[in-house]
Amino acid sequence: MKYVKIRAKDYNEAMQKLRTEYGDDAIPISHKYKKDGGFFNSKLFAKEVVELTAGVQEKRVTPRNNVTSRNIDVTVGDTPTGGNDAMNRLKSALERHGTGEEKENTLDSLNKAIDSMNDNLSGMKATAPGTRVPEKSEPVAEKTASSETGSHSTGGGVEKFEKEFSELKTTLNKLIVDKDRMKGTGAESGQSDPMLEKYSNILRDNDYDNETCNLLMSELKDSVSKDDLNDEVKIEKNLKDLLKSRIVTTGPIEKGSKKKIIMFVGPTGVGKTTTMAKLGAIHSLREGQKVVFITLDNYRIAATEQLKKYAEIMRIPIHAVNDHKEFRSIIAKEKADIILIDTSGRSHRNEMKISEIKSFADIIEYDLEKVLCVSANTKKRDLDEIFRSFDVVNYNSVVITKVDETSHIGNVVDIADKYNKPISYFTNGQEVPNDIEVADSDKIVDMMMGNVNK
Repeated sequence: MKYVKIRAKDYNEAMQKLRTEYGDDAIPISHKYKKDGGFFNSKLFAKEVVELTAGVQEKRVTPRNNVTSRNIDVTVGDTPTGGNDAMNRLKSALERHGTGEEKENTLDSLNKAIDSMNDNLSGMKATAPGTRVPEKSEPVAEKTASSETGSHSTGGGVEKFEKEFSELKTTLNKLIVDKDRMKGTGAESGQSDPMLEKYSNILRDNDYDNETCNLLMSELKDSVSKDDLNDEVKIEKNLKDLLKSRIVTTGPIEKGSKKKIIMFVGPTGVGKTTTMAKLGAIHSLREGQKVVFITLDNYRIAATEQLKKYAEIMRIPIHAVNDHKEFRSIIAKEKADIILIDTSGRSHRNEMKISEIKSFADIIEYDLEKVLCVSANTKKRDLDEIFRSFDVVNYNSVVITKVDETSHIGNVVDIADKYNKPISYFTNGQEVPNDIEVADSDKIVDMMMGNVNK
């Protein structure tokens, strides 16, 4: 397995290039955004591109017929019978592939056997059914009978062999991929650098899965020299740089030349109303802009009353809206710099209710930005479902709430990277308007690695 990097203007184009150049067997591993083509090697006029990292199976040159090793001894014949016998022996070898050097030798031998069987399978398909070449002394009538017999017995065997061969090849490829990943982290030999292990644990504490952890640790190891493997400062800096390359931020919300509308969406209980009140206070009290609140949350009376209380203290107009006609009318007549819209919390499993929120967003004809609010203490599996379910709203950015209630926020960062969503703010308490900060990749990475030196 070798690793390749492909650059394109977006993720879909990168995937198309990967499939075109390396086929469907290529395995996409990760992607990140980079600046490319700057003026005189600077970031001036540079364009943002996607860099996709993928694993590609290396092609091997092998003998065409016989494969022998201390782990496996397979001779592949030119008939379905010989192929089935080889198939059974290969399956047996897979079951006892072992570990360490024995495992590696077995996998290499299996790979060679697979290539040889592939060549023989092509030959079998070319000659079946009924194309056996007779001996010179064989009578014509006997040749015909043999052909008919071969047609009956060989065709089905080839199809069965081809199916089993495909299944075996899939299993083998998975084993080879696993072997190469283990090599990249030094885990196969049972040896690991204590310093690198420390940072690997930090990634796992941040809910990165094994595949991503192994990839990041492999990139980290490649980014430092052997002499620097004991230099904690350099290792930490390089890992931070790797993590920052996976984080995209938007900067603060800015009013435009026309009316700016911000709609907050997300599950129940993540802090949408409080987040909206904090931003309302910042733009109204600190920046002197005219702000208007609209709430679509008519299901939770307490949440509506809470927002009304905030609006009263900050002297911000507030509207509780029930239908689309009233909603469109208020947006059109309000002469505000920024209109902040609070939506009712919806379960990510309730697609119908999320569609209701989308229906309000779809009728807005002004500069609209939709923000997904998610809590940092949400399980990663649930985060993945939340991002996917609310994607129908086509949200523009993410606010991470309640970062003060957890030790790590890598769970949200990794999912945001997976869905190509930038992070705009994070909140770290209930106090309005103080406990909110503009998202910054350095701050986010510091939070992810907060216990490195403890």
